[in-house]
Amino acid sequence: MQPSPPLPADSAAAPPSRFVALGASNLTRFALPLLDAARCAANGRVEAHFALGFGRSYGMPSRVLWRGRSGIDRARLWPALAAAPRRAPAPAPAPAQASTALVMDVGNDLLYGVPVPRVLEVVDVVLQRLADIAERRIVAGIALGPARRVSEPYWWLIRNVLVPNCPLTRLQAIAGAERLHEGLRELAARRGAQFVEPRDEWYGTDPVHFRARHFAAVARTLLALPPTAVAPEPHCANWRGRVRYRFAQPFERTVFGRRRSAPQPALHCADGSTLSLW
Repeated sequence: MQPSPPLPADSAAAPPSRFVALGASNLTRFALPLLDAARCAANGRVEAHFALGFGRSYGMPSRVLWRGRSGIDRARLWPALAAAPRRAPAPAPAPAQASTALVMDVGNDLLYGVPVPRVLEVVDVVLQRLADIAERRIVAGIALGPARRVSEPYWWLIRNVLVPNCPLTRLQAIAGAERLHEGLRELAARRGAQFVEPRDEWYGTDPVHFRARHFAAVARTLLALPPTAVAPEPHCANWRGRVRYRFAQPFERTVFGRRRSAPQPALHCADGSTLSLW
């Protein structure tokens, strides 16, 4: 493959486009393809900030095995962005440079016993904060098709292994997911955000996580890119990027109850794009 031509001098000198993504396990698993899609949408460098983590909640502390995280609403992402200089609005001829924020993986709070109205209250606060950070905001709904197909053995695994304190039955969880999905749709419309319906084909036997082979398609759909769109080379989601990402650490977490911290950005890409984990 021939290397891509270098970016024009004025593009290389321009500040990177800011991209903020909030989520849990799905965002954690396809962070790099999403980062490449953001680079493609911006047609250049991206300053990315991801608040993520397996089992991450939007409104309460959560822990999976020995690792714990604060709720996304209390993440250090917010003071970090507030302290950073605000990006100037993009010039009219280049709307792709607009700063973007993505809200996804909202369903975990249901499994922790948080009522649907309270989940929507927290997401509403998050969207209001993002209005001061990003010109474009995107909300991903709940994957209702896969949720309705969750089998009793898989639900037993969720309640007894993954989320052992989950107070819901399978049918209660499905009903809550349906109410949350419609609430997110209404909330996005009220706050001027785009709403994206997850597609059933993104999922396989695992009804919760995107299939790896669809990562690029999911990222393109969430950011409204054409199916043929690809990020400028070199890609962040290559094998070197995956190795670096595997060992990247978030700004703050607990391990066996002890607080750990790491400097950010956690990842630097060859084109100057950065990824900070919160």
